[in-house]
Amino acid sequence: MPSTYTDILQKQQQQPPTGQPTYDKIGGWLILVGIAFIVGPLRIILLVFKDILPAFAPQTWSVLTTPGTEAYHPLWAPILIGELVGNLFFVCLGIVLIVLFFQKRKIFPKLAIFYLLANLVFVVGDTLVAGLIPFVAQQDNSSSMKEIFRSVVGAGVWVPYFLTSKRVKGTFVR
Repeated sequence: MPSTYTDILQKQQQQPPTGQPTYDKIGGWLILVGIAFIVGPLRIILLVFKDILPAFAPQTWSVLTTPGTEAYHPLWAPILIGELVGNLFFVCLGIVLIVLFFQKRKIFPKLAIFYLLANLVFVVGDTLVAGLIPFVAQQDNSSSMKEIFRSVVGAGVWVPYFLTSKRVKGTFVR
């Protein structure tokens, strides 16, 4: 029996909509969601170290961003900085989502939907803007297309799941 007003409020806030089953454990398709949100930030960190940070080495940065050099283009600096900041944002948000996921917080599904859609916009926008640089446009863009495909499929599968799943509604109730 709740002993204080805050206990009563906390208990009410943890109740799902009437008639909705509750789930004490994360199960079903949510196991895949958990794995994806754990792997996601790790994958982004590897991408940053492998593909983005080397461009910030003084010699490389100078060649890309100094007018008159062969590889110069005015979009290099904003694209590289945008990629670094954007990817760090998604790493931080991914870590927050992992915590919210395991705490089974009510805000998790909405924030996960935001993450998936924002990531899709970021990946498509980054690919389109980077394609304006002739050097990038001439390169094999299969890795960019793979990222866009991954983002489209991820959002296309998980956004409807978060919006309609009874398990989601019954799990994230805190």
